[in-house]
Amino acid sequence: MKILHLTKKYHPMIGGDAYAVYNLKKYQMETGCAVYVLTSNCDEITQNEKVFKYGLKDTSANLDKITPQRLISLFLLFFESFRMLGELKPDIIHSHSADLGFFISFAAKFYNIPVVNTCHGISFDDKRYFFLKRQAEKFFIKHSGFKKVIAVDKNGLEILKKAEIKNGIYIPNGVDIHRFENITREKNCGKIRFLFVGRLEKQKGLEYLLKATEYLRSKNDFEIIIAGNGREAKKLKESAKEYGIQDIVKFTGKLSEQELFEHYLKCDIFVLPSLWEGLPLTLLEAASAELPIIATKVGGIPSVFSHGKNAILVKSGESVELAREMRRLIEDKKLREVLGSNARNLVEEYSWENSVKKLDSVYSLRVS
Repeated sequence: MKILHLTKKYHPMIGGDAYAVYNLKKYQMETGCAVYVLTSNCDEITQNEKVFKYGLKDTSANLDKITPQRLISLFLLFFESFRMLGELKPDIIHSHSADLGFFISFAAKFYNIPVVNTCHGISFDDKRYFFLKRQAEKFFIKHSGFKKVIAVDKNGLEILKKAEIKNGIYIPNGVDIHRFENITREKNCGKIRFLFVGRLEKQKGLEYLLKATEYLRSKNDFEIIIAGNGREAKKLKESAKEYGIQDIVKFTGKLSEQELFEHYLKCDIFVLPSLWEGLPLTLLEAASAELPIIATKVGGIPSVFSHGKNAILVKSGESVELAREMRRLIEDKKLREVLGSNARNLVEEYSWENSVKKLDSVYSLRVS
């Protein structure tokens, strides 16, 4: 089978969609599929015989915004897709962004190529997004002729049903569950280390993590490692200084895969204080690494993780509650061990192999 993935972001960019497409390509190629990627024209992405770019040159920071540059790129995608699909002739197009899927759908219909779309996050049910963005996403999903609309979390599937999108299906993203097998975790004889991994954006709620850290700073028995980059980086560093916690909070910037792997092994607790989410891949990675997790009760997180069993779940935007649970895990080693072990058992079903098998069954419906 020849598969074309269509995505705004791609490896080595930071983002759940970039990471997901990179791994889907890898595992689908291992099953014998010919897999190609069409993505944004950004310098961070290397174009080759399997990875193509469309549109005007842009930056990763602009890809989640509605800008004149992005709108022009979408129209260029519309025209370029007729030539590209005619030459590549994929059996299936897998879009990872509703707007991209909509603009390629015209050429796909011309060549009778089915399109499926994965929603890595659904905005039209969330009033924190601009009204225009929410309405545009709903329009694109409803009018692109997608064979299936894939939600990566069960909450997203319910949102699709409420919007009367009847061809929704739940297929969670995967994680490399083998990566942390038979690995000895680094012994920590000093401070308890909390790890956050992700884009430094308002969505991730890092201001609340910094505020919680301020509440706990007098104890001086822990540190926070924030791995990633984004538009909020400068502001967050300024907040850390303002709160007097600059010696507790370490900003690593963007890490390589190997560096990130090492951080999962040397840290003690994973924390994700997001204000909204789908099902974050970083949580699945942390669970795979057998880290105890503190996360917020948003999006699809509560549909996968259970409070007190395989994670600690707190209300979003609540620094006091977050600080309380952080202190609880700092002091309770046994609880950390139980949560980490249960999280690892949970994540076994979220392997990339399982995700690829489920997607293959969706792709097989392409002639229906």
